[in-house]
Amino acid sequence: MFKDLQLTECDRFRDIYAIDKIDPTIKIKTKKTFSSTYDNFTIVNEQVKAFCEAEGYQGLEFVPLPASRGFYWFKIHNVLEFDPIARGTRFLNYNESCQGYEEVIGATPPCLISKEEIGDGFYRTDLFFGSFAHKSPVEIIGIKTKEKLKAAGLKGIDYGEIHDRYEWQK
Repeated sequence: MFKDLQLTECDRFRDIYAIDKIDPTIKIKTKKTFSSTYDNFTIVNEQVKAFCEAEGYQGLEFVPLPASRGFYWFKIHNVLEFDPIARGTRFLNYNESCQGYEEVIGATPPCLISKEEIGDGFYRTDLFFGSFAHKSPVEIIGIKTKEKLKAAGLKGIDYGEIHDRYEWQK
């Protein structure tokens, strides 16, 4: 969250990973294992961290929230290439000096360049969606990961599907 952070003028054209700051005073009050802040940070609890470590998942970062012990900003560094042309994604108000867009719209249903099956693990798109400094990636998991999460009883995930251009335009 950005309410108590000093952002630069160019941060409005960046995404939450590029800005790489979350309000250290944020207080999370949920019993869900996965949740999201209003400004698009994915938050997980100690159960998710332990689950991911036990499964040996790589490319994940758990940024501790000092004012919310046992909660973390869940950052995924495994990247899948999003297909903005197939999805019809719109990029609005490019700023040359800041090298970024003010808004990126059109993330769901997600369309990926690769049509290969997604492996066991957590992934995110290379593109970030939303407005201003609140742009975030679409987070994606493999089918095997979904089964493991459900078996472990971890809650708070909305399981959607990935589509290609022809499936979602029907």
